[in-house]
Amino acid sequence: MGLGAHAVQAQQSGNTGITVKLPNPYKSGGTDIKTILNIIINEIILPVGGVMAFVYTGFLYVMAQGNQTKIATAHKALLYTAIGTFLLLGSLVISKVIEQTITSLK
Repeated sequence: MGLGAHAVQAQQSGNTGITVKLPNPYKSGGTDIKTILNIIINEIILPVGGVMAFVYTGFLYVMAQGNQTKIATAHKALLYTAIGTFLLLGSLVISKVIEQTITSLK
């Protein structure tokens, strides 16, 4: 078989008895906007953003190659990355406490 485009067609000659179920890609199964935003923030933005910030800081250290001004920049980036991570985690904890307090008051 050579390289190139080939046309492929599928035929169905009646009920095959095969059912296909697609699982919900959201683990919690929620369909409202609050649940979807929680999933996006908690499972995508926070883990990926945190890891990428530390990877970037490591890249700055590697690229400094002994240059003291670049090492100082990398030190500042590491400090700001650590502070940002603590702020994100702290805000997550505070929002969970507020959410649970409001839920218990209902």
